[in-house]
Amino acid sequence: MEKKLDEQEKSKKNLQQQIRHTKDRLRDAEFALEHEEMSPQRRRELEEKNRHRREDIWGKTKELREEE
Repeated sequence: MEKKLDEQEKSKKNLQQQIRHTKDRLRDAEFALEHEEMSPQRRRELEEKNRHRREDIWGKTKELREEE
């Protein structure tokens, strides 16, 4: 069943917003990794989270392209 036009637009805007927010979190974590002192455990944790964020951005970007 096809989505109504207004539902498609909301979904597209929602995905775009999620991508922006994920990119912001990724940038913040990368800045912290470069400029803040942290334990090796915390560093590994942030690096792993960033890896998942990049995968999430890739997946949502792909989904967004498929909707167009």
